[in-house]
Amino acid sequence: MTTATLEKTAPPSARTQLSVDFPRQYQTIVGMTYTFRISAPESARSVEIAVDQGDWRPCRPAVGYWWFDWSGYDEGEHEAVARFVTAEGFAVSAEPHEFVVRRDDQFA
Repeated sequence: MTTATLEKTAPPSARTQLSVDFPRQYQTIVGMTYTFRISAPESARSVEIAVDQGDWRPCRPAVGYWWFDWSGYDEGEHEAVARFVTAEGFAVSAEPHEFVVRRDDQFA
C-alpha cells in the first residue's frame, strides 16, 4: 500500500487508507488502454488521479474501489498520484506511483 501525505490536516488513519492498487509500483503494462484501481476509505467523498503531473481527473466508484480509464498515452516511464477528499473537506494525496508502458508488439 502506498503511504499517503497530507495536503491539509486530516486524521492520521486517512494517510494509510489510500493506494494505487493497479498498476503495481514499477509494473510494466501493455496495451492501448488501461484502468487504474485505487483503494480509498469509505469516507472519501471523491477520488482523483493525476498522471505525469497532469490535471487531476475524476475517478468513478464501483465494487468498493475507485477506477480511472486511461488511454492515449506514450511508451516509457510514467507516474501517477491519487488523492481523495473527505466529507470534512480534507484532501489526502498518496506518494507518487511509478510504472512503465510498453507497446504490444514488443512482447510478441
